[in-house]
Amino acid sequence: MKLNYIRNLLQLSCTFIFSSISHSFTIGVQETLTVKCLKGTFILEVTSSENQQVQHYTPADQAAEALYQRIRTIKAN
Repeated sequence: MKLNYIRNLLQLSCTFIFSSISHSFTIGVQETLTVKCLKGTFILEVTSSENQQVQHYTPADQAAEALYQRIRTIKAN
């Protein structure tokens, strides 16, 4: 998946700030990262299914880069 595609997807999610849109990214065999824009904000919340760790990103660029790097790391192994 390309970085620009991820960035556009996340930016689109935050366009609808009064809706609840989430995206799931499968990382490897066991982990899924769920991303949603918190209602009424432009904050992206990324939750890992593996350890329930939650991270917040304000610009969609940061969230997209983090997801992209995570996906690439797993694909390289």
